[in-house]
Amino acid sequence: MKKLFISGVLLILLLIVTACGSSGASGDGLEAPDKFLKIGSGPMGSGWYPITTALSEVYMDEFAGLNVSQVEGGSASNLKALQIGDIQYGIHYTSDYADALKGTGSFDKKMDQVAALGSLYPVYQTIATLAENDEINRVEDIVDKHIFLGPKGGGGPVAFWRMMEEYGIDAQTIEEAGGEVSYGNYNDGASMLKDGVVDVFVGGGAPQVTSLQEIEVTKPIKVIPLDEEKLKSISEKDLGISYDNLPGGTYEGLDKEIPTYTLVAMFSVRKDLEESYVYNLTKIFWENQGAFESQIPQRAKNFTLDTVLDGINPDTLHPGAKKFYKEEGVLDK
Repeated sequence: MKKLFISGVLLILLLIVTACGSSGASGDGLEAPDKFLKIGSGPMGSGWYPITTALSEVYMDEFAGLNVSQVEGGSASNLKALQIGDIQYGIHYTSDYADALKGTGSFDKKMDQVAALGSLYPVYQTIATLAENDEINRVEDIVDKHIFLGPKGGGGPVAFWRMMEEYGIDAQTIEEAGGEVSYGNYNDGASMLKDGVVDVFVGGGAPQVTSLQEIEVTKPIKVIPLDEEKLKSISEKDLGISYDNLPGGTYEGLDKEIPTYTLVAMFSVRKDLEESYVYNLTKIFWENQGAFESQIPQRAKNFTLDTVLDGINPDTLHPGAKKFYKEEGVLDK
């Protein structure tokens, strides 16, 4: 009887060990070539941080024993971190990706160690102030004001200055007019706007900027519209910048559509990651959309294979991602 009891215990232990060993990727036990994956995200309070939080959870669930960590960054800084290997995966804008490959804009040399994984969703660039600021109603009114531009090294500030070129405005114009520019994470910037430390907040959302939503409960905001001719002009310059109308109702009391400039958020990876690994990273992302729809519904509703190559030259895709998109019919085989 004792031998039978011991055999039963051993059998149960064996079943438990077997079950644990088969965890990950729908029970298939997918193995990553490394046990650590660092993902370049946005700053706390940005819309990118919850995206990479959900992404980290999905990958740790689907890969056996993979530890995923997020690194606060910005669009351009994430691309630079990919280049030197500080991270292996990052989120950024298509406009910065195009600059990185050419060694222009925020990049003084070509980034040759990055490869595209896919585009995600359009990001509405929002120039906002408090509703009570009666003297700020158009772009020209912000020149002599204290402006917050988000994380330094991010794609948002680069796109802002390119947009301002359409108005003949640059950093020197603002300085000479008595204005000032500050940088930091979006939570801090929104708090500074609410407290009157800065007059203008610039940030990207899809369409809402999370940190602006959090302050508008006590401090209503207004969004500054951009001139449609200037928006059309910048969209024709192959800078990865387009335009659209911020939907009415995005913020309390703003019922009408507001014309503004847009960027596209995308993922990239290190070019030297194994093809099979990136294939699985891509496949797992697209096959687990439910996780994103439940955690970040406003952004996830735009995640679709129909727009996965928006703003991306397919030739710059990582071979692993390219293989997946060919299987899905996004690319010709």
